[in-house]
Amino acid sequence: MWTNDIDPHKPADYQMDATLSDSWDSLPECDWICTNPPYSEFASPIIKNAYQKARVGVAAFLLTSFLEPCDDRADFLQQHPPSLVLILPRFCFRKDKRGTRWATDNITISCFVWDKRATGQQIIIRPKSEIIGFYKNPEQAISQERAIEIVRAIAKGEL
Repeated sequence: MWTNDIDPHKPADYQMDATLSDSWDSLPECDWICTNPPYSEFASPIIKNAYQKARVGVAAFLLTSFLEPCDDRADFLQQHPPSLVLILPRFCFRKDKRGTRWATDNITISCFVWDKRATGQQIIIRPKSEIIGFYKNPEQAISQERAIEIVRAIAKGEL
């Protein structure tokens, strides 16, 4: 496992610009790439580069509107549609402009998976009531210990 972040002040194994295909040549071989790229014009080149680098697949948190066949990704999405899109309830990542209340983006976030072994596509929609440990904003976050308990229970088939 390795990490990459363009921000030199963030702890990461590499500080490469993931929008540049040449940067990926310096990164180690890998089966999966998991990413949460910026949601602006940088998402498309990062996803395309990650797809080329990963031997098995890519999992990424993106705005659900990433499915829109815009000029920067229409051909890619047609040739490599995601094998899974997990549509999640809106989460408040940040405070509003006044800093008084938690706000959401205009578009919900989804987890996109490109599994190169998959032979079909699936869309899964989950309301917050069906997501164990879901919280609406960081103030309501569950503890690290509770998150670990949930993951262990899922792994044992208890949840």
